[in-house]
Amino acid sequence: MRYPEAKIKDAILHPDPEIRDRATHYFARSSSPDVSIMPQVIQAVAAHGRHDAYRLIGPARDLPQTAESIAWIIDELNDDQSDQYENYTFNLSMVLVKADPVLLLPRESAILEARHFLPDLRVAFTERSRMLSWDSETCWRELEAFCEAGKDKQYANEVDLGHAHRIVEALARHGKECEERVHALLGQKVQDYRQSPMRWMEPLVVRLAGQAHLEATIPLIISKLGEDGGDILNEECVQALTRIGTPAVLHAVAEAFPDANSHFRLYATGPLENIHFDLAVETGLRLLGQERDEMIQCSLAHALLYQFATEGIEATRQLLLGRQELDFEGRGLRDDLLETCTLMEERFPEYDEWLAASRAEKEAHRKRVKELEGDPAGLLRYALGKLTGKKMADMPRATPPLPPKPHLSLPSRPERKTRVGRNDPCPCGSGKKFKMCCGRR
Repeated sequence: MRYPEAKIKDAILHPDPEIRDRATHYFARSSSPDVSIMPQVIQAVAAHGRHDAYRLIGPARDLPQTAESIAWIIDELNDDQSDQYENYTFNLSMVLVKADPVLLLPRESAILEARHFLPDLRVAFTERSRMLSWDSETCWRELEAFCEAGKDKQYANEVDLGHAHRIVEALARHGKECEERVHALLGQKVQDYRQSPMRWMEPLVVRLAGQAHLEATIPLIISKLGEDGGDILNEECVQALTRIGTPAVLHAVAEAFPDANSHFRLYATGPLENIHFDLAVETGLRLLGQERDEMIQCSLAHALLYQFATEGIEATRQLLLGRQELDFEGRGLRDDLLETCTLMEERFPEYDEWLAASRAEKEAHRKRVKELEGDPAGLLRYALGKLTGKKMADMPRATPPLPPKPHLSLPSRPERKTRVGRNDPCPCGSGKKFKMCCGRR
């Protein structure tokens, strides 16, 4: 049984910041249309202060805004004290850059003139307003020009993906008009991505399918995810399936999952986590019972916990009890189980013991990080030790790097590992996945 969403919404005001985070992300990651979530976030900031408030405001960029919430953000950006808090004004500015541009138009001057609105975001902000007047052909023409210009670019930081995403956002407003062309593009089989506009067009069109809620494209997106076209494409597939968000997505994932390769199974836990239906819980439990890969078992258990399903609590408990010693991934799963039970006011026999162990580990981690302040090399070695399970004394010390070997050829797709993946361990050594730790910021 899934926990009532009204109670998850109440948990945005919880005294524990980790619980507030969990509750806010529940709605943000599912692209919830509920306009009552942002007022809860605002109330939480008022109740608990701006210190660490960036943790709530960060995911709020994926929540629907209202005229009232826009007015509150502008007031916060004009407050003399707001820029004294970590990432606070940056995240407030990002909420405005992601909000519905129709809502922003009446307040455009006030936003651009706000004391702490980030100057680097002015171009993105004004560009979205300008794109409101674009028809579908203008959008397609601009998208094709972007992909043509980037066809010989290998890495994401060599192109302005933010600009491309804004074009996709404008194109998605034309909805079903896009469907035939999206089908044609996603149906292509590209043999060589070198010097091909499809290097960037493919993930951008997947993004478009999700933002335009094109349910008929589900089989094509599932197929693209199965090809493992790199992190950019894989992430766009997961986001698109989540945005479409219908039972048809869950049926398609369930059908493909058992015979798919490990990368598909790992990424496909995303829709099982963020599409909030009882069917997602049923599917996750069934797939968890069939899965033998420990990392994917953990991801499926995470998905069940983030559905706030009582069945997921016992399934995760049994998974953890079956392991003699908890590794990095296991400790992260244990902590998510504890957070889930705290929010849902559920308990299991080992709850108090595991909670004490978790708190002790976090306190030891906090103290060690404090000790290593001002020692970046030591901090890095400590983080690596946490990730690998080795003590710092056993970690090899850094040696001067050898000159890089020349690259004789370009990869056939955009570079797959230019950043930490969402399901990778967080480099900070917290014991959580990147997506549930520093990836939130």
